[in-house]
Amino acid sequence: MTHAQSRFIGPRPKLQILAPDEIRRIHETTLEILSEVGVVFYSKRALDVLAENGATVDYESTVAKLPPDLVERALKTLPRAFTLGGRTPDYDLPLDGEHAYVTSDGCAVFVRDGDGSVRSSTKGDVADAARVVQALPNFSATSALVSAQDCPPETRVLHEFDACMRGSAKHTIVVSIKEDWEARYLIEMARAVAGGTTELRAHPTFSVILCTVSPLHQERFGMDLGFALAEAGIPLMLYPMPILGATAPVTLAGAAVINNTEIVAAITALQLACPGAKIIHAGGPTALYMRTGAYFANVPEALLLRGVQGQMADYYGMPAGLGWGGTKAKQPDAQSAYENTLGLLLEFFSGADLLFGAGLLDSVQQMSLEELVIADETVGIVSRLLRGVEVDAKHLAVDLIKQMGFAGNYLFDAHTRKHVRELWQARLGETGTFESWRSSGAPSTVQKARRTVDAILAAEPVGFPDDLGREFDRIIASVGL
Repeated sequence: MTHAQSRFIGPRPKLQILAPDEIRRIHETTLEILSEVGVVFYSKRALDVLAENGATVDYESTVAKLPPDLVERALKTLPRAFTLGGRTPDYDLPLDGEHAYVTSDGCAVFVRDGDGSVRSSTKGDVADAARVVQALPNFSATSALVSAQDCPPETRVLHEFDACMRGSAKHTIVVSIKEDWEARYLIEMARAVAGGTTELRAHPTFSVILCTVSPLHQERFGMDLGFALAEAGIPLMLYPMPILGATAPVTLAGAAVINNTEIVAAITALQLACPGAKIIHAGGPTALYMRTGAYFANVPEALLLRGVQGQMADYYGMPAGLGWGGTKAKQPDAQSAYENTLGLLLEFFSGADLLFGAGLLDSVQQMSLEELVIADETVGIVSRLLRGVEVDAKHLAVDLIKQMGFAGNYLFDAHTRKHVRELWQARLGETGTFESWRSSGAPSTVQKARRTVDAILAAEPVGFPDDLGREFDRIIASVGL
């Protein structure tokens, strides 16, 4: 079985935060803002592309106003489905609306070790996280969970990609890339993995998160980077992060308009330059705790906004890759559990194809490998909920019910043996008696998660071809030459 087969959920019922006419109204308001207010594009290439296609561009203020027909034309060239490639084909991830994937987060600067101490992150930590993600069955893609701060800044993103690829055969999401010249080296490394330019376009082994800047800005580096990646066939997760009451209206509908306008503006420029560019409707709207100014990713309002975003992606016929995780908790505990579980449920049931963001604490500042293991358990439960209830002849079991009547024992019947593996099975949670738990040392969930981490890191890592490793080393060493 391939990994994607294990993540297949089929058609699912979708939670509608907003009615269809309300979603359409957000789209119409987005068009109104784009045409009357516009968006700041600091990239000259983006301004040129938009101007050549009929936008009103002020090169001095760098504001582009996009007429509705131009936006609608660009939206029509979006691909409705595509595949994120694994380092090996067994980990390919079709984005087709019938699979549900979860990834690790990125890119924190601290590591919370098993003893609770906190320190700065290194490339070795990136590699350890990738190995843990590789071993967890409910995770589909890896990322640089933390920054490789012991590597030179000019090659740091390449070292992070190197660590992810060596530690995992799953798809890699690149988080901390900033410049288009970095993209050229990353693409060269990815070509070596895929086997060439054509193969990479058909089988993109990495994707990139491209953040917009709220409110209504597209930074130069992000757009220039987007053009370089789109031309190579690399999927892009367009990722606004408006903050309610700070960089967006405090009202949810107003913040949804800001969020959507930034994504649609970037889509328009990228699709006009590279029709058919692979784009994921992504993002992580957040809120402030108004008494302190602290950043909160999992308050109800932020979760509702991501649910709306899932509906907007569906409206445009795009894959939805929503930000998830980002708990404010300082350690794996009840707070991190309830915040992250609520996000998982709401965002997946709102139509997300992919959720980006597990394994970090303290508002995405600290990596916790135990948190990854706990999240894997939760993802397994939510995945079973997503698959729903099958109602067909073999699952209705009418003949069996008639046969058993009032005194039957289903436990030993062949029908039970045939279907029992369809039931969810706990990997981490307690399933025994109180006495057995106490006799085993009364371990906490975090302690059991740490044991899982230690076992994964003590095991043989996933294989990585020696010739590919040498090629990665050569490419990284060539930077600046």
